[in-house]
Amino acid sequence: MEKIIILGSAIFVSIILVFSTIFVNKLSNNGIIFGVRVPKEYEKDKDIINLEKEYKRNYLLFILPLIIIINIILFFNSKIWVYLLLIFTLIIVSNIPIFIYWKKTMKLKEEKGWKSLGKNVVLVDTTIRNPKIREDNVVIRTRTYMLLLIIPLITIIATLIAYKNVPNPFPIHYNAEGIADGFVKKEGFKGFFYLVIFPTLTQCGMILFLALTNKFAINGKVDINSGTLEEIKKQRRVFKKVNSIMLFVITLEIVLMFAFIQFCTIYSWNVSIVNIIALPIIIITIIIFLIIGYKIGQGGKNIKFNKEEKEIYRDDDKNWILGNFYYNKNDPSIFIEKRIGIGWEVNLGNPIGLILMVLPFILIIVLVIYFIIKGI
Repeated sequence: MEKIIILGSAIFVSIILVFSTIFVNKLSNNGIIFGVRVPKEYEKDKDIINLEKEYKRNYLLFILPLIIIINIILFFNSKIWVYLLLIFTLIIVSNIPIFIYWKKTMKLKEEKGWKSLGKNVVLVDTTIRNPKIREDNVVIRTRTYMLLLIIPLITIIATLIAYKNVPNPFPIHYNAEGIADGFVKKEGFKGFFYLVIFPTLTQCGMILFLALTNKFAINGKVDINSGTLEEIKKQRRVFKKVNSIMLFVITLEIVLMFAFIQFCTIYSWNVSIVNIIALPIIIITIIIFLIIGYKIGQGGKNIKFNKEEKEIYRDDDKNWILGNFYYNKNDPSIFIEKRIGIGWEVNLGNPIGLILMVLPFILIIVLVIYFIIKGI
C-alpha cells in the first residue's frame, strides 16, 4: 500500500509538471514568453512560434524520457528519502528547458529590438489591492478563515468527552496501510499532549498559516503590464477571487481530514479511510482548480474584455533572474504574481521572501537525512 501511494503521488506530480512545463507560455503571465517580457503585438511573431515548436519537440525528445526513467527508479526503490530526492530532481529536470529557452528568447528580443512600445510608463493602481468599491471586494478575507477554527473546537470538545473511552495506549502514528505503529499511554501530560493539545495546535496552525498565505497573496504586488489598465484590473480581480476560493476550499478539506484522523483515534475508526476518501478528494480538488487556472490563465490573462485603450508596456526583465525568480531590493513586497506558471512567488530581494524561499530546501534536506538514518 505504501509503495502504491508513493508511486501514485510521483506519477501525479510528474503529470502536473509535464503539463505545466509543456504549456509554459499558456500558463505564464501577460506578455511573457519563456520568462521574457514581450509586447503583445509580437506574441504571434513567426520566430516566437518556431521557438515554441522547437521547445515542445525537444522537451518530448529529451526531458519526458528522463521523467519516465525517474518514475521507473521509484518503482524499484520506493523508500521515502529516495522519493523526496527524485521529486526534487523531477522539478529541476522539468524546468531546465525553460531556462534554456529563456536565454534564446532574450537573444531574440535583443535582435528584434522588442525593448519598448511607444512610451514606457509605470502605473500603480491601489484599487486592485485594496478596492474602495464594495462590489470589487471579491476575495475571501482572513476573518472568514477564522470561522474554520470551529472545526478544531468541535474536535477538542469531542476528544474531551470521549477521553475516558479512548484506548490505552492510544495510536499516534499509522503506516500507509492504516495500521497503527506508534502508541502513547493516556496517563500524564504526554498522553494529554498527544491526544488533545497536539491535534488542536496542528489544525489551528494550519488554518492560521494558510490564512496568512491568503492575506499575503491578496495584498501581493500586482503586475500592471501587457494589456490595458481597465482590462488588467478586471482580470486580476477574477484571478484573485479564484485563487482565494481555491486556497480556502483546500484549507477546509485539510482541516477536516485532520479532524477525521483525530476521530479515528478517539472512536477507534479505521484510519485507512483517509487514504481511500480524503486524499483523493483533495487531489481531485487540486486538479479541478488547475483546470480552472489553465482556463483563466496567470493573472486572468485569458479572460477577455473589451479594450480600446493603448497597451501598457514596461520592460522589467532586469528584475527577474532566469525569467522566473523575482529579485528587487527596492520593492517592499514579499509576494508577487508568478511570471511563469500560476499563483504567487516571493521577492528574493526582501529578507522575509528569501527566508520563505530557502526554508523548504532546508526542510527537504533535513527530512532526507532523517529518513536515510531511519532507513525509510
